[in-house]
Amino acid sequence: MRVGLVAEGRGDLAVLVNILRGALGLDKEDIQFLRPEYDLDETDLHNQAESQRGGWVRVKQECKERSRIREFVANAIDVPLVVIQIDTAEAHEKGYDVERPRRGHPSYAEILRARVVAQINAWLEGECVEHVRHAVAVEEIEAWTLTLFSTKDTALYGDPKDQLEKAINKQWPAKARKQHYQLNPYEQAESLTKPFRKARDLEKAKGRNSSLRAFVAALNSGK
Repeated sequence: MRVGLVAEGRGDLAVLVNILRGALGLDKEDIQFLRPEYDLDETDLHNQAESQRGGWVRVKQECKERSRIREFVANAIDVPLVVIQIDTAEAHEKGYDVERPRRGHPSYAEILRARVVAQINAWLEGECVEHVRHAVAVEEIEAWTLTLFSTKDTALYGDPKDQLEKAINKQWPAKARKQHYQLNPYEQAESLTKPFRKARDLEKAKGRNSSLRAFVAALNSGK
């Protein structure tokens, strides 16, 4: 099986790779980065506009244009999957245009995810949707990483990125923290989510976040 990834940023790619390895038993060689590109040097990255580097705008643009997705699916030998990752933190912004349910609603995360999935499918205009698996992270993909540090439901955090940093600073010794923050974003995310590569650890983690659980279920159900 080959899987193509469309994600907001490089760190998100690392998280997805580790989840795919744990959920589907894939090797890194089975996974191709479609967006953002990972074959650019630091000079190229410095010269790019922020919208070109990643973010929900870049994800939407790829879904609307579908050039990389179309090429990946067309050239696949077997039946490919395309994972589209997006956070919901900016869902209310113009162009994203997803209405948030009332925070505090018992099904807040599930309703918001369903609305974002519908929006992604609308951007795709029906093309390649049978190959797509939606990695919709409520509110940020750091909430998925946070499941490895917390026993609580991490979907309840409105600021998972800040909560993750607090957890690292609290639970890790100074030397480990220093080494971690010297890594680039991809390496940081890859190291933090390495436990996802083990099916048993991924099983425990998805019990602490409904959007992670929904993504893994989609991968395993073929829907």
